[in-house]
Amino acid sequence: MSKYQLKQHPTEAWKAQLRERFPTHSHVDETLTRKLDRRAGPTHRSQSVDEVIEKLTAFLSKRIDAPFAIADVRSLAGGSSKEQYAFDIIPRDGGQPETRHYVLRMRPAESIVETHVLREYQALKAARHALPVPEVFWHDAQGDELGQPAIISEFRPGVTAPPYKGAYSPKRGFDEKYRALLAPQFTRHFANLAKLDWRASDMSAFDKPKPGTNEAAISSINWWQRVWEEDSFEPHPLMQIAARWLRDNAPVSDHISIVHTDFRKGNFLFDLESGEITAILDWELAHLGDRHEDLAFFLSPLFASHDENGVYLVGGLMPRDVFLDEYQNISGLPVDEQRIDYYRIFNAWRTAINTLATGARCMFGQKTHQDIRVGWVTYTYVASLKTLLDEMKKRY
Repeated sequence: MSKYQLKQHPTEAWKAQLRERFPTHSHVDETLTRKLDRRAGPTHRSQSVDEVIEKLTAFLSKRIDAPFAIADVRSLAGGSSKEQYAFDIIPRDGGQPETRHYVLRMRPAESIVETHVLREYQALKAARHALPVPEVFWHDAQGDELGQPAIISEFRPGVTAPPYKGAYSPKRGFDEKYRALLAPQFTRHFANLAKLDWRASDMSAFDKPKPGTNEAAISSINWWQRVWEEDSFEPHPLMQIAARWLRDNAPVSDHISIVHTDFRKGNFLFDLESGEITAILDWELAHLGDRHEDLAFFLSPLFASHDENGVYLVGGLMPRDVFLDEYQNISGLPVDEQRIDYYRIFNAWRTAINTLATGARCMFGQKTHQDIRVGWVTYTYVASLKTLLDEMKKRY
């Protein structure tokens, strides 16, 4: 059987070989293995609102004792990896009803990032001790009851950006008013995540790399190199060269933090009037690792912009040196520029895997509800490969 056929119709022997070659987090291994188990299965079919209501009612009836009704179920736009529905729960106990608002996040047949619901659930629970994140209530890790692996959290109000003035630009940053309001909060939350004592929470779905070793980096390399082997359509020498360099130069972590992996503008909500950050979203890729992975991602030019005077702003929020000084002061943790540089390359490599391999495969396989959006994201792989090419030229 050819490599292409193996990826479309994985054998047990091939799956076992991949698991042996790339040992990684136990729940990541479970998720990736299950993805391959479903690879030759049916394409994704989004559930209708009526189906969502029926399954939600059955699911919640086992968990809510008092009478209730589900209302105002509606699909939410945004995001490339999860189907999302907002809905309300209205008590029907004879008293004054107090409607509560919720979000249901469901995994499609395959996603641009394959993640484990229990890890997202536990990361949100742990982060809630220090950051404004949605409260999580229930999860269906295997999708046995809701039809797809899913998590239910509270609905948090807010916007991801103020109304645009003038022509739209994806590189547009915040104006002076919102920078002044958001930058200090954002930096504080970022730093608080790095120093959060996750050991006080249930993190049983996470493997715990040891500080003083390079376990965090090696485990993540194994994770994403396995994804590349499973999802890529053809060999790419640059990806193999970059993987070898990353493995050979994997840095020692001095401190193990919860790493969000996508901590940036667009992934937090804020109140338009007060500027208060109301929620930090998208915890599906959270893991235990080196804080510099998050720092390098946020500091990427992809999310930067310039202010009215041409000053370069990381994340569209503040000058780089201001951000790093505040981050170190609040977290009490030093910033290592060499590790930022390492994880900058790691993030480019991982992003190339997400786009060039996984995104393309789940789109062409009709495994996602966001095939148009994922298709658009797929073609951004060029930027990641350009970064890798430039960096590998310097090092070889």
